[in-house]
Amino acid sequence: MRKRSWLIPFALVAAAFALLSGCATVVDQPTPSNLAAYCTADNAYRLGYLSHAYFGGCPKETEGAFLSALQRGRAYRANPPQALPYYQQMEATEKQIIAATTDAERDRLRVQLRDTEWWAIHIANCSCSYVGGGGRD
Repeated sequence: MRKRSWLIPFALVAAAFALLSGCATVVDQPTPSNLAAYCTADNAYRLGYLSHAYFGGCPKETEGAFLSALQRGRAYRANPPQALPYYQQMEATEKQIIAATTDAERDRLRVQLRDTEWWAIHIANCSCSYVGGGGRD
């Protein structure tokens, strides 16, 4: 009887995870066909929680709410202190992309932002940081 006692709670947790993960689809890049789904505050929150960057593309009407939710998502997750400079750089570069006046300037900034985003995600999810269990093996 002892062996089976953990099966029921595990099954409930697995079912709840499957249900919630099906509802929480993240649209990580805007395209003409998914712009309405990408530019929502809910999607922005999930993107922020997952350490993703905003590369521009939302209409001005939704951009403010999107950016606010993106910041809330980033702030909600406990990230290692090593990631803080990357989050600051991401935010500064996102603001530069929004303010950019030419496509060439936006493209140059997006290349820089992709690199910064990669490092933020890597540090936030790395097993070498305290978030991933930390420590040297």
